Amino acid sequence: MLLALRLCLVILGVSAVAIALSILLLGAAATAGMAEALFDAATGWRGPSTGAWPAAMDNELRFYAALWGAYGSLMLWTARDLPARLAQVPWLAGVFFAGGVGRLLSRLSVGAPHPFFTLLMAIELLLPALMLTLWLGVRRRAAA
Repeated sequence: MLLALRLCLVILGVSAVAIALSILLLGAAATAGMAEALFDAATGWRGPSTGAWPAAMDNELRFYAALWGAYGSLMLWTARDLPARLAQVPWLAGVFFAGGVGRLLSRLSVGAPHPFFTLLMAIELLLPALMLTLWLGVRRRAAA
């Protein structure tokens, strides 16, 4: 269970840092466009892409990308010495879940995004439960 939890943290951490760097360096529209194109190619989805993003949205998302990168770095830091930093896992899972709730609120408020972002929302709402389940298992084994 410890290995599975560490792997989950590393994959999410590396993904967050990579996404943050892409948004910071290439912009939000370019990053989303690449992700949508990969999703479309993998699934065969033929709907419209997101299209142009306003300058204010790009500006805001490049700001938040730095925080997303810091979150990914914190996940990697936690995974590096997981037994000593195990108490961080519920907080990290909670923040990830809150991001999924934000996507859900957006969907309910302004409508459905490209299906790629719906997939991200599902991951953000479901993966924290797996993380917490693994975390509880690791804690039980450590206590035994």
